[in-house]
Amino acid sequence: MEGCVMATIDELRKEPHWSYSALNTYLNICQAQYFYRYVEQAEVERTSVCFPFGKAFHAALTAQAWECMMGNSLRQDELVERFSEAFRIEAEATPNLIYKEGENFDTIIDLATKMLDAALANWTDYYTIKGVAQAFKVDVPGLDKPLIGEYDLIVQDGRDVCIVDWKTSASRWSAGKADRDLQATVFSYAYEKQNGTAPLFRFDVITKTKNPGCESHYTSRGFHDFRRFEALANRAQDAINKGVFLPNETSYACSECPYRDRCRQWHLKKWR
Repeated sequence: MEGCVMATIDELRKEPHWSYSALNTYLNICQAQYFYRYVEQAEVERTSVCFPFGKAFHAALTAQAWECMMGNSLRQDELVERFSEAFRIEAEATPNLIYKEGENFDTIIDLATKMLDAALANWTDYYTIKGVAQAFKVDVPGLDKPLIGEYDLIVQDGRDVCIVDWKTSASRWSAGKADRDLQATVFSYAYEKQNGTAPLFRFDVITKTKNPGCESHYTSRGFHDFRRFEALANRAQDAINKGVFLPNETSYACSECPYRDRCRQWHLKKWR
């Protein structure tokens, strides 16, 4: 329930669990990638810089949120310093890190500086924060493991509680994207299970464009969304238990897949 002391997300990950990331990988990205990552636990061939970038960006905004909860706010240079420190640590710990052509550590810091400026310009959560980096663990009917995750931010939006999730994106989100996003469904489902009422959900999307911007996309979920999620999660679990792992030949994630070479040999290993 809201207000109770919960384990951290790192503690929850030590036990068998389902997560939005795992379910989304299987349902929407690629079943073969799910197999290599979660079942086979194969060695990562390459890791796009966007992954440590995203983690570091979240770390910087999380630091800002904690400051706001204490009645303070980070200066722009302090926020950039938090990002730089986190990105350095993440980059050093990331196996087979790959930068895009023309990118390096310094250009990443420059980009992040502009994006953090955009995020601060759009920041309104100074006095409404109810929770930061709050982990959750709930049971889903039919699943053999609990569902875990972490809310980036929980705020009071007028009369409604609102879950906020920070996203970095190569481009602006299209209209309606938030209404179709599985993460909003999963996290709203978990909150409703814990608190008995469905929250609002807000994606704050910061773009990696030449002139970065930040836009807030509101959405909400209800009874039929939650029942549909339960059905999807159960069907995914059934298929996984039966060993159904097909490659998605047209996934948007193919170009930066950490198992791309392995996948290219999938048909040879599968049918040999």
